[in-house]
Amino acid sequence: MKRVALLILTLFLLFINCSAQAAQKYTKKAIKAVSTDGFNINATLTYPKIKTQKEFKTVVLLHSLGYNSTWWGDLPQRLLEHNYAVLSIDLRGHGTSVYDSALERTSWKDITNKAYSKYPDDVLAVINKVKEENSKRIFFNNWAIVGSDIGASAGILAADKSKVRPKTIVMLSPVTETKGLYIPVSIAHLDNVDILAITGTDDTLSKDAADYLSKFAQAHFAEYTSESKTSGMLMIKNDESLTKVIAEWITAYFN
Repeated sequence: MKRVALLILTLFLLFINCSAQAAQKYTKKAIKAVSTDGFNINATLTYPKIKTQKEFKTVVLLHSLGYNSTWWGDLPQRLLEHNYAVLSIDLRGHGTSVYDSALERTSWKDITNKAYSKYPDDVLAVINKVKEENSKRIFFNNWAIVGSDIGASAGILAADKSKVRPKTIVMLSPVTETKGLYIPVSIAHLDNVDILAITGTDDTLSKDAADYLSKFAQAHFAEYTSESKTSGMLMIKNDESLTKVIAEWITAYFN
């Protein structure tokens, strides 16, 4: 019995030590931005602790409707292992981004399409906040977006408004229009941005949307079918190979 207890204690201490060592490798910052209409948008910026590195290739993660930035599974860690910076945003009405200027709590279930239309500007507000607070480092000269359903739509629309376009965009379970966010026209504007659309095996609606959106693309529009029968961010949980697929796609454009 004592040997079992000692083994458990040893394994626990080893886990704590490994976790502490991993945490020492990265800098994590809370980003708080205010939208054009006074809504508080929160995000987390994580990047490797490399003193000699001043410019970081950055991946922006935009979650699904009804989820939040903690649902990305192993994807952030895999991206960090490539020495990329990762900006995980809680979209308006989700996660920690639920308070307006009067500190009144508002859920995604209660906001209108007019508020949803602010999503692209919210994303850009967070990106600008990162630039403002990290003037000694460069994060968005080389960047990419990974978004899921409404997050993918917000990413497409934000990219269309951005002065510096992302190198590439990965869309999980894309939709043509959701909550008033219509993206075909913006995809047509992204003439130098290649797109990867990922759908689940049984996700026929997103597959149809991807086929339709591909007709508007002026750059390369690739489609990938995951072995997962789910959709959105749940594909990452149910298909362990998907984080590798996404990371390798992004790496091809960053390199």
